[in-house]
Amino acid sequence: MNKIKIDGVLIVEGKDDVSYLSSFIDALFFTTQGYDLNKEKISFLSRASSKNKLIIFTDPDEAGERIRNTIKANIKPIFEAKCEKITRKDKKKSGIAEMEKTAVIEALKDFTTTGEISRYNYRLSSLISLSDNPGVTRQKIIDKYGLIYGNNSSVENQLNILKITPQELEEFINGN
Repeated sequence: MNKIKIDGVLIVEGKDDVSYLSSFIDALFFTTQGYDLNKEKISFLSRASSKNKLIIFTDPDEAGERIRNTIKANIKPIFEAKCEKITRKDKKKSGIAEMEKTAVIEALKDFTTTGEISRYNYRLSSLISLSDNPGVTRQKIIDKYGLIYGNNSSVENQLNILKITPQELEEFINGN
């Protein structure tokens, strides 16, 4: 089965959501990590909204609504997609990761595209390993682009969301 392509960044609550959704959806993902939606994440998402369509796709429960409302109050423009609890395959849980694929596809139908999802391969591990102090170099990248601290994969995902080109990143690294 070909993956469904989503034109935008899907904002979900956690890694389980990304794991499930990415099995049949090609998109950029941002995880809020549950309620942990601090000023740093809001600031990042606000900047990302000028580069990408941001689509809130949180769980259909109280926590998901709280996260959804916080994002909607702080970020414009913002788009929403929702699944109803009734469409879940595991009736004990109500997260996105428990929703039927058909319900997820239906909820996201307005955001699908036939085009390619713009995603760069930064080779971040290779780039920063060439520096004198890889940890400091990664922190400089995080600081320069206002990213949220994370491992190389997380940093690369955020760079993709902000549409930072590999050339721009390389120029920054080599300029330091």
